[in-house]
Amino acid sequence: MKYITMLLFVGFIAAVVSAQTTNHTWGQGIEVRKNKILHYYATPDGKVANFFQIAARLRLGQNIEKCRKDFMIQLENPSGDMFYSLPMMGCYLYGYDYWTSEIHQKAKQVWQTYWPYRGDTENHWVMWHTALLLAAQTWPDMTADKWINGRSSQENYEDAQGLLNSWLEIATTIGQGEFDSPHYLQVYLGSLFVLYEFVRDPVMKQKAEMALNWLLADYAGDYLGGAYTGGHSRVYDQDILDPSKDGSVGFGYIFFGDTPFPKNASLSFTVFAALSGYRLPEVIQRIATDRDKPYVSFEKKRVRNIIRFDKEMNPPVYKTNYMSKNFSLGCLDGGLQQPIQIHTWGVTYLYDDRMKADELFSLHPYYSYKELGMFFPEKLKVMVSEVIKSKGTYNKEDKWTGGSPYERTFQHKNCIIVLYNLDAQTPFKHIDYYFPKSLKKREEGENGWIFCRGGEAYIAVRPLQPGTWHEEKTCFRFRSPHLQNGVITEVFESADFKSWQDFKDSMERTKLDLSKLESQVKVKYTTSSGDEMKFRFPDRRYLNGKFVDLSKMPLFDSPYLEGNDRVLKVKHGKEEIILDFNKEEIIKKVH
Repeated sequence: MKYITMLLFVGFIAAVVSAQTTNHTWGQGIEVRKNKILHYYATPDGKVANFFQIAARLRLGQNIEKCRKDFMIQLENPSGDMFYSLPMMGCYLYGYDYWTSEIHQKAKQVWQTYWPYRGDTENHWVMWHTALLLAAQTWPDMTADKWINGRSSQENYEDAQGLLNSWLEIATTIGQGEFDSPHYLQVYLGSLFVLYEFVRDPVMKQKAEMALNWLLADYAGDYLGGAYTGGHSRVYDQDILDPSKDGSVGFGYIFFGDTPFPKNASLSFTVFAALSGYRLPEVIQRIATDRDKPYVSFEKKRVRNIIRFDKEMNPPVYKTNYMSKNFSLGCLDGGLQQPIQIHTWGVTYLYDDRMKADELFSLHPYYSYKELGMFFPEKLKVMVSEVIKSKGTYNKEDKWTGGSPYERTFQHKNCIIVLYNLDAQTPFKHIDYYFPKSLKKREEGENGWIFCRGGEAYIAVRPLQPGTWHEEKTCFRFRSPHLQNGVITEVFESADFKSWQDFKDSMERTKLDLSKLESQVKVKYTTSSGDEMKFRFPDRRYLNGKFVDLSKMPLFDSPYLEGNDRVLKVKHGKEEIILDFNKEEIIKKVH
C-alpha cells in the first residue's frame, strides 16, 4: 500500500513538474517572439521614426538621442487624429523615463493645442478615449482653460472612463458592432495593452486585462494557422486576397506561436503587445492551436448603430463557424450589418504545408446612399462620393468586400447555402465567386458542381445559376448574372475520402431541388451526410424538418467558449477561466 501511495505521489509530482515546464517553455516562446517584433520594428530606415518605432528602440536601448529628436519632431507636427493620439500616449508613457523636461512639456502642450477628430467608428472611440483617459491621468491638475476641449482633467478622465465602461458593457452583453475584424482587431488590442499597462485605477486595469482575454479568446476560436476565419464586420480587399497581411496576424504570431514571422503583416500595434507585461492565459493559446477534432462555434454580435431607415438600433448578427484541421467554413447570417467592408462568408484553407492561407467565397457587389445613410449622419447625396475617397472599391462592380440586403446564409456544420434575391433596380445585377489561384485543383462536374482542392481541403461548390469564368491576377472569377441566385458549398478533409474521384462521386449523388428558386427563392438540399436543409429567402431555415431559430443563439457557444450576459467561460481540457464582468473578476479553475 505504501508502495502504491508513493507511486501516486511521484506521478503527481511528475505531472506538476511537466505542466510547469510546459508553461515555462510556452512563456519563454512568447518573450522570444515579442523580442523579434521589437527588433523588426526598431531596424533603422534613415527616416524620422514613428511612435511605434521609437517605443521599440527605447526598449532595446538603441540610439536614445535620435529617439528623443524624432519624438520631438512628431510632437511638433501632430496629425492623424485618434491614430496620432493613442500611439503618441503609448510611446510617451513607455518611454517616460527617457524624456527631457522639454519633451515632457511639449507632450503636455499637444493636449492644449491639437484637437483631434474623435471619429465615427467603434475603434476610433476606443482609441481616442483610451488616449484621453491616460492624458488626464498623466496631467491631473490641468484646468479646463488649458485643455483643448475646455474641460478639466477630472472631467476628461470621467468622460473617457465612462465611454470605455459603456463600450465594455455593450460588447459583453449584445456584442461588438465592429466585431471579428482581421484589420481592426489590432486597434482594439493595441489600445487595451496601453490601458492595461498604464492606468492606475486597479478596477480599470482589471477590466483591461479581462477585455484582452475576452477578445483574444474570441480570436482564438476562429483562428487557423495565422488566419482569422469566418465572417467579418470589417475587412479590406487586400486582406481578403492575402490573409498574411491582416493586422491581426502579428498577435497570433506572438501569443499562439504556430506561424513563421509575419513580415508581410501590419505590425505597428503589435509593438504595444510586445512591450506589455500582460500574460495570456495558456488555455487561450491551446484553443487557438488545437485542431485535432473539428468543432462548430456559434456567436452573436450586433449591427453597428443604425441611425435611420430602420426601427432597431442594434439588430443581432448571428455567426456560425465550422473549424477543422486544414480548413474553416464560416458565415454571418447576411444582410446589411455593416457599411462598406463586411465579409459575409467564406472557406479558409491552409496550403504549402499549412504555412499559408487563402479563401474561397461569393458576394453580391452592392452600394447605396441609403446603406451609408443608415450608419452615417452626413447628407445622403454626398455620401458615396465622400466614402470612395478613402474606400475606393465601395461602388465598383468587381469589388471583393461588402454586404448586400439581398444576401442571406444558412450553415449546418461543413455545409452552407447562400441565397441571393436581387432587386431589379440594384446597380449591379450579378453574383461574383472568388476561386483563388492557390487551389491545387478546380474541375467542373456533370451536374453543375465545381470541385476544388485547397491544400488538404476538398471543396465542392454548386452555383445555383450558370455563369462565366474570368481569369484575374489572384483568382478565377465566376460571374453569374441572375437575380434569383445562390450557391451551395460543402467542405471536407481530403482524408475523409479514399480518393479524389470518391469525393466527386459522393457530391454528385447529393439531392438538390431548385424548382422554386426563381419563383420563391427557395431551395431544398440533402447534404452528403444525409441532412435535409430547406432554405427560403430571407430567414426560413429548416434542418431535417425543424425550424432553425437563430434568435436563441447566445454570445458564445462552442466546445471552448460559453458566454452570455457579461460572463465568458474559456475552457480547454481540464483548464478553465471565467471572465465575469458583473463581478469584475477572473476565476481560474482546473477540473
